[in-house]
Amino acid sequence: MKHITAIVLFTLSAQGALACPHDLRGTWQSDREASMTFARENARLQPKTEAFLAALYGHMTLTFTRSEAHLVMPDIEVPVSGEGRPFVGFDQRTKYKVLFCNSTMLVWSGKMSFDSEPKASTLVFLDPNTFWVYAGGADPKVPDLHTREFFRRLK
Repeated sequence: MKHITAIVLFTLSAQGALACPHDLRGTWQSDREASMTFARENARLQPKTEAFLAALYGHMTLTFTRSEAHLVMPDIEVPVSGEGRPFVGFDQRTKYKVLFCNSTMLVWSGKMSFDSEPKASTLVFLDPNTFWVYAGGADPKVPDLHTREFFRRLK
């Protein structure tokens, strides 16, 4: 009887995971225009911070397969105190799992090599090909700017 109960519970939880309406598979590109529009309209940014974000947004790509996330941020130049400075990018792969999913959001977790433990990220979907992530707040090393970085699925 215990085995039957375990099988039923496993089957129900697996069906719940399959019921997620969001398909992450594919490549997603940071959307500079949407991210900066939100920042300018909703965050109180100093001009130097706004210039930094405008240079930063739009470069990162996220590629998801069924089990792996591949995050790529190329090396770029960003303004720091009015001068162009190198921003060292990264190319990271991690196994991931979906922790939660509903009609508007998906929470996934993975361990990046630059983190000591797995981190969870919440993606808020506007439509099947657009989501945003909250920029700041969760990591004490990153200032909480109350902005969003938008991503669009590449065709």
